[in-house]
Amino acid sequence: MGKQKAAFHCELCRRTFFSGRGHVYGLKHQETLRNILDNFLEKVRDARKVLKEARVERYDFTEHDQNFWCYCCKTEVKKHVTNGNIAVVYGGFLEHFESSEHKKKTSAFWWENKANIKLKDQFSLSPEDYEKFKAAVTKALESYEEKEDEYIKEGAERIREVEQQRRELVQAALEVGLPRMNLKSIHDNCFFFALTYQLS
Repeated sequence: MGKQKAAFHCELCRRTFFSGRGHVYGLKHQETLRNILDNFLEKVRDARKVLKEARVERYDFTEHDQNFWCYCCKTEVKKHVTNGNIAVVYGGFLEHFESSEHKKKTSAFWWENKANIKLKDQFSLSPEDYEKFKAAVTKALESYEEKEDEYIKEGAERIREVEQQRRELVQAALEVGLPRMNLKSIHDNCFFFALTYQLS
């Protein structure tokens, strides 16, 4: 009687197999792995687009509080980096991909699932590329702040224009429309109305 193989739970296939780790070489597992990596690679390519052209945007919780699932690390990671006022698009994604922890777990994932070794480098980021990204973020942040300063100046100028128009309107109304009353006549009228009210 042959030795019984230990049960093996495959997280990718979400099933337990009693044929041992040999399951990872099977067609079904490799097909599941390929589909997962193809979908994941699309997200990686989207993130890599901002390596040279970093994007800094005004914070919007509907967009910038998103997470993504890292299959290699088996954990959720912040997609963007934000301080609550501004967001660096894909900043969290790229920061995670450059981390030594992610690279270590990616190697383990590749070994455990017998993934195509030629694809492995696409699922991490070199320190050199990450440094280029940080430089691009600095440049994008400066550009964003310049635009915000210009926007504030334009807003302040608009407020000044509206205030000036209001003053001119009030001045015009005083000059042509309303009869002027001296303080004594205003006081006498107020006294008369108060007395009339008390007697009624």
